[in-house]
Amino acid sequence: MKLANWEKMTSFASFFALLLIVSPVAGVAAQENETSEDPPTTGFEDREGAEWTTHEEELGFLEEVAEQSERMTYSEVGTSVEDRPLHLVQVGDPLPPTDEEIADGRNMLVIGSQHGNEPAGREMALKLMRDLAFTDDPEVEEQLSEATVLFIPTANPDGRIANTRTNANGMDINRGHLNLEQPEGQVIADVLDEFSPDITVDAHERPGASGNPDMEMLWPRNLNVDENLRDLSAEMVEDYLLSEVEDAGFSTGLYGTPGGAGGGDERISRNILGLRHGLGLLTESAGQQDPEYRVDAQMETLESTLEFYRERMDDIATVVNEAPDRKASAGQEQSEPFYLDGADNWEPTEMLDPHACGYLLHSSQADDVSRHIDSFSLETEEVGKNGVFVTMAQPMMTVVPFLLDGEASYNEVEGLALEDCSDPRITASGLQTLVEQLDEAGEFENSDAPHALDVHLRSVSHYEDQEETDKVVEHMGGFHDLLNHQLDNQWISEEGFDILATLADDLIENYEVTFDVDRVMDHISHLSEDIGPRVAGSEEELEAAEYIEDEFDSLGYDTSMQTFDIRG
Repeated sequence: MKLANWEKMTSFASFFALLLIVSPVAGVAAQENETSEDPPTTGFEDREGAEWTTHEEELGFLEEVAEQSERMTYSEVGTSVEDRPLHLVQVGDPLPPTDEEIADGRNMLVIGSQHGNEPAGREMALKLMRDLAFTDDPEVEEQLSEATVLFIPTANPDGRIANTRTNANGMDINRGHLNLEQPEGQVIADVLDEFSPDITVDAHERPGASGNPDMEMLWPRNLNVDENLRDLSAEMVEDYLLSEVEDAGFSTGLYGTPGGAGGGDERISRNILGLRHGLGLLTESAGQQDPEYRVDAQMETLESTLEFYRERMDDIATVVNEAPDRKASAGQEQSEPFYLDGADNWEPTEMLDPHACGYLLHSSQADDVSRHIDSFSLETEEVGKNGVFVTMAQPMMTVVPFLLDGEASYNEVEGLALEDCSDPRITASGLQTLVEQLDEAGEFENSDAPHALDVHLRSVSHYEDQEETDKVVEHMGGFHDLLNHQLDNQWISEEGFDILATLADDLIENYEVTFDVDRVMDHISHLSEDIGPRVAGSEEELEAAEYIEDEFDSLGYDTSMQTFDIRG
């Protein structure tokens, strides 16, 4: 069942009121008309599609809808480059839930006009939020009581005012959802991270298209998206939306071609939506058609999406809820390759197989990706004083290599890929890899400098393998001396020196023997208080012996227990 078209209803109401003027109850009708308010309309509707809704009209429209309907509220969740507000609108029944309740429950998000010269998605978002706020359709009301519908109606307000694809920095924000360099993309990322929508619709247009088809759609095609989730997104488009929108009188098709606009690019929102474990939908109306027709095509697609959500909410919830655990397990078991390119209709050419079990970052690298850690809710662990470990055994492993692996096309930093994460820490061989990365990054002025460091670390690695800890500590002291010599002669950059020197300190600390008083007291307390007196031959003595054996086993020692007879 479709939502009411308030523009048409307003015209009908005016005609009906005119008839009442000549009726015997005209006075009563006029009195009722004076006390009732019609739902607000957009500037686009007021001008019958002759001009798009202005920024100021949008602000007034949001305020009017929120004042007239208890179902709708909105807030400023960030600002654009030119300090214009980005709003998050929430529609629920009978009232919008709190942010915490929305995040814990079911919800759907609609994003309008990431590209400023593609305005039909924005107009659709404004109309749809109004229609939901004032609907009297029982099915829709029930749906709003079970799932909140969220809107970012204008994701790129600066570009919309300037009628440009890019934001005020000249950047395409839909190519920045991995690297998060632009404020508008950061706002979208924070909303996605906080609310984890079941379905997100990213509304776009093809500015040069005159139709054929009227509406194109696509789902997340990145191969690292949970397979069940990607399949359900594709089913929503191919088996439901295309036919529904066709039945409404609009021609439809799939957007893009393999390797091009319809590929698996990890930077665009369509794919990020799937990598964040939600169903994703891209809508693309034809930008050269009549403006009202384009908005109608967007509206029809969104209303059909709401119907799909209503009919399949349980199925969607199951897939969305289970996807994070499936990806975390795959990351831990390293049971699937990690694809650096390709799509579900395009064979990959680059992959990590097997992928690393995790990445070790220097604390300065962790600072460089702190926004990404927060906005993707990445799980991290401090290692030593200067290291941060990022495991692949976590739900958002779907973006970890894209951000941290040197083989990825748009990585933020080059972390140290680990093959064994049972005890993630810096090693001599890890420092060797780091020297190689710093050399490739141009941190050495003397070509012999990285070679000298590599030779020295090769010896240390040998002592590590032989578990000769004293020699590891001794030779790492020599590594420090070599580093200082290279810095004094300006053969290595200060940044490269700081990274290697601080991680070398962590390595030394791993091997230095320290006496831990608290740990000793814990052992004594367990033996003397928890187990108690340990008379020879008693069960308590055996329990104490097994405790000591377990402790040595946990430290990596090979242990055995011998028994003997005693007299008396």
